[in-house]
Amino acid sequence: MHPQLPESALSDLINAHQQQALAPEQFFQAWKKAVLLAGPRYFGIECRSDINMAHSKWDLCPDVPLIESAIGVMSHGEQVFLAALVSFYNDETGGRLLQRVGVRGLADFGLLDAQRRMLLATLIIHYSGW
Repeated sequence: MHPQLPESALSDLINAHQQQALAPEQFFQAWKKAVLLAGPRYFGIECRSDINMAHSKWDLCPDVPLIESAIGVMSHGEQVFLAALVSFYNDETGGRLLQRVGVRGLADFGLLDAQRRMLLATLIIHYSGW
């Protein structure tokens, strides 16, 4: 005899599967917004409208050497947001950048404005690896 799942559990599984299938596109859409907010030039985009030519997150990889050289002259909020974005691309490099700008834990993201915190939260929720 096979145990039966309650209907709510089956519905939850279906919803989770559907969300997982949508995650890469939802991540990409949030990533594009984050790139525009952080500064497109740090992601290989010369003109803001060129972001529409990107077809995947791979078209918007952070320019880590440029970011590492420029991050010292940014405001603290800009540093934290940009370092957090780098950490999605490369956790080791992003982690070093976050430490360099003084981030010791998640609570340090509280200094960011609501828009940046929401974008980071959306990216975390829909992250399925780089």
